[in-house]
Amino acid sequence: MSEQQQTKTEQSQDFGGRLAALRRAAGLSQQQLAEQLFVTRQAVSRWEQNRTQPDLATLQQLTAALGCGLDELVGGLDPDASFRRRCAAWQKATRFAFWLALAIQLGLFVLGAAREQLDWVLLPVLLFLCGGSLHPILAMMTSSGDYTMLAGYDPDAAYDEKKLEALVRAMDLWVQLTTAGISLIAVPLAFVPGGWSFGVLIVIQAVVLLGAIGCAQYKYGRNLVTGYPGLAAKAKPGRELAKDIQTQQAKPVLWWSGLFGAQFFLCLFCAGVFRIPNNSPGAIAQMATMLPGVCLGIVFLLCQTGRAKRMAAEGREWKINKSGAVMLSGAAALMVLQLLAAVFMQGGGSW
Repeated sequence: MSEQQQTKTEQSQDFGGRLAALRRAAGLSQQQLAEQLFVTRQAVSRWEQNRTQPDLATLQQLTAALGCGLDELVGGLDPDASFRRRCAAWQKATRFAFWLALAIQLGLFVLGAAREQLDWVLLPVLLFLCGGSLHPILAMMTSSGDYTMLAGYDPDAAYDEKKLEALVRAMDLWVQLTTAGISLIAVPLAFVPGGWSFGVLIVIQAVVLLGAIGCAQYKYGRNLVTGYPGLAAKAKPGRELAKDIQTQQAKPVLWWSGLFGAQFFLCLFCAGVFRIPNNSPGAIAQMATMLPGVCLGIVFLLCQTGRAKRMAAEGREWKINKSGAVMLSGAAALMVLQLLAAVFMQGGGSW
């Protein structure tokens, strides 16, 4: 047998295995695939056994039905090759954005220290904590495949691993790109007289960061959960149970979102209306009343989403309970104290 004939034989033998793997990855049986192609199930079986091969027109129909490229089907390529290439491109872009932002932040830190301007010493530190510090954590998750540190990760759930990896990589990329963008904006603002730039950049960074995470979650975070094998559920199994749990957990998340939005707006309102500068007793009083309220909100979110999952597994609707109401009331009381502190310490107070 010539070398060319041997190559064709090897490709023919590989075709059936690739077709079977792609069909299973698409969640189709031989009968379902045959119905989409208007052929018999026996024809599909013969293709997968490498007894016969489809013609070019049928190959094109196969790629449409399986959601793959022609090269993946007949060229001996790994079906996951395109996904890995995309992940590699994301990784390069993420590293570039991370190191670019870090270099700019170091420059701003040195500039602020040389000018003895505390605001511009704190700004790059806060930008790094809000954005750059997430990169090593998210990169460690994707390299190890351990996503237990990811916010919202549920040990009782079974996840689509490719979608989960895509979500974390996209989140890392978009966070680093937004942080690099804010750092670039900060460079010309560092030479603008006045102290308004610091507060504006922090607000922009917070809003854009949350927006980047939200966009990544919206684009890649849907249908992540395939089931709850670790949960003894009385409700519907598999994906239907996952949808029930997500629906119930969305309710306490909405409560927390409203609370956090009110806390964030109150901070901006107090700082802007009552003109409380940084590094003043008024600013410290604001932090002392704001941080406990934020912590209460996080505790409320964690406790109530876990409770919503258990209730959904039992087929019940989530409603706020007494402990949740107490947490929200405590956070609201702290917001009132924060407003009173701003009223009595207008202008920041004095040491």
